[in-house]
Amino acid sequence: MATTDPTVIAPAERRQRPAASRSFATARSSRLVAAMKMLLPAIALCLIALVVVWPQLLQDPTKTLGGKRISSSDADTLRVANPRFVGVDEKDRPYEIIAASARQESESADAVFLDRPQADMMTESGAWISLTAGSGVWHKRDEAVDLSGGVSVFHEAGHQLASDTARINFGDGSATSDSPTTGQSPTGNVTGEGFRLYDRGARVVFTGKAKAVLYGSGAGG
Repeated sequence: MATTDPTVIAPAERRQRPAASRSFATARSSRLVAAMKMLLPAIALCLIALVVVWPQLLQDPTKTLGGKRISSSDADTLRVANPRFVGVDEKDRPYEIIAASARQESESADAVFLDRPQADMMTESGAWISLTAGSGVWHKRDEAVDLSGGVSVFHEAGHQLASDTARINFGDGSATSDSPTTGQSPTGNVTGEGFRLYDRGARVVFTGKAKAVLYGSGAGG
């Protein structure tokens, strides 16, 4: 039997409100779960990226993440400006090598790459001899230098040699070249297909087809 008594209807309306509140809470919880499902993978990706990038951020500042990337081999290369190498040969005679710059692949590497090297030696008589080139490779264990890029040999007595390449052996004080060579001194000019320099310039031999022009003495071959 229906009734309009407000004392009966009002309690019925009050009983429906908790059901609506529960529906709203359930919907809000569902939205939160959905949001967390999207947010948690994003956070996980950020953490993985940080683990990958963090070691690089702790490295040398020259290894930047932006711009040109520096390889590990380049980073391990040793570079020195204006290097100076000194030593003595098997007869305890001193020698010295200087250069505009030097590059070594690693601390244990034998080869040292030189830019514009100059090698100086002293003969037993005390005379000075110097060799220069555009580039060179200093082999530490062999005590030898391979010169290239235009080699010039100077002796303080006024003797000069010029060749494209040459190899200096500091152990026995010798230098050799199989490239075309020209030489000049106060007494004349010489050309050859190479040269052999012995005992730090005490004796020089021109190899191959050699030709000498002596001042005041005519020509000889």
